[in-house]
Amino acid sequence: MKRLLSLLATLALGLSLAQGGPPNLTPEMRQRFEAYRPVFDLVATVGLMDELDKQRGLAFTKAQAQKLLPILRDLQNRADLKPADASKILTNIEDNILTPAQLKWMDQTILKQREEARQRREQATGQNPQAGQGNPQGPPGGRGGLFQAIAQGKPYNPFKEQPRTADNLKNLIALLAKK
Repeated sequence: MKRLLSLLATLALGLSLAQGGPPNLTPEMRQRFEAYRPVFDLVATVGLMDELDKQRGLAFTKAQAQKLLPILRDLQNRADLKPADASKILTNIEDNILTPAQLKWMDQTILKQREEARQRREQATGQNPQAGQGNPQGPPGGRGGLFQAIAQGKPYNPFKEQPRTADNLKNLIALLAKK
């Protein structure tokens, strides 16, 4: 359940960025947030990997686990995750490690979750017009670390600094290490 909530928070953050990011931002700040899209996409992808492994016919092979482990351990130890690095890592995972069937499942699952989050947000906004205004100080759940780091240009690694994301990564590494 924690994993699902963390993933949904990340997806909601990504959706808010897709709609221009938090309200009351300068165009420059909106550009900075948009530049972080690869980081959010990587967080979402890694966040789904343990669920992917549980799907019949889509479990990671030993060879895939051996390729993923160094990448995931690197994510766990980085002080900062730059969008360009996140993009390269995501491309490597998608192009060289995951199978077409695994990619299809992940894409479908992310799209479904984004749609569900959008519908929940629309329902909440319809019931409370203030609900859609967001909090420029932080992402859903009240943690402002990412927004503040981006706004201030400080180093930030969600796999290290967001407790749920860090726990999910740790659990995924443990899962793949057993293969």
